[in-house]
Amino acid sequence: MSIKSELTKLWNIATSPSYRAARAPYRAFRKEQGSQTPAQFPHVRQGDVVLDIGGYLGDWSADMTKRYSVLSHVFEPHPGFAAAMTERFTDYADVHVHAYAVGSNDGSLELSDQANASSALISDGPTVQGSVRALGSVIQELALTDIAVVKMNIEGGEYDLLPAMIECGFIQRVDRLAVQFHKYSPDDVARRDAIPEGLSRTHLCEWAYPFVWEQWARKSAETKQGEG
Repeated sequence: MSIKSELTKLWNIATSPSYRAARAPYRAFRKEQGSQTPAQFPHVRQGDVVLDIGGYLGDWSADMTKRYSVLSHVFEPHPGFAAAMTERFTDYADVHVHAYAVGSNDGSLELSDQANASSALISDGPTVQGSVRALGSVIQELALTDIAVVKMNIEGGEYDLLPAMIECGFIQRVDRLAVQFHKYSPDDVARRDAIPEGLSRTHLCEWAYPFVWEQWARKSAETKQGEG
């Protein structure tokens, strides 16, 4: 975070009640879940498959493979970040880096070049070109069946990918979903609110901090863990 953006945040906290209210879920998340991307999944077992959708520099996959000895597929459309991860995980047999985004259809992305906040929904400043591949072809090519965890932080791309996962039935193969929804416009509130209707047919919400992180458990997986 730049000095300018940090000063702007501090000014908003001091002067704007609405800004402070908007940050309340983030403060609650930090207090109750910690400040990092969710990575505590007691149900995960050695050899399970996880999907790191929006890998950035690969810290979550590195943590998950070290903690649980899982196999991680990392998806990152930003060419610089994908290249950095490819180099980072050269000697890792359990981390596979894929230099593209996953979405409902094949296409291309013009991404803002803003570190871990790079997004196809932001047009200000420098940009880079990335690609997106249709979910169905990715599932087939990588032979994705049972998925222990999907971590999704894709700067607005969740509004395209999650409905596609629900519609094609792939979400039924996912034991846990940890997703960060993003709010770039007022319309994103309604878009986020619409997705749980489909998710709730197969999953239960374990906890939610709006536009911070939320975690969903597949109903059969949640029941199995509770019985164990």
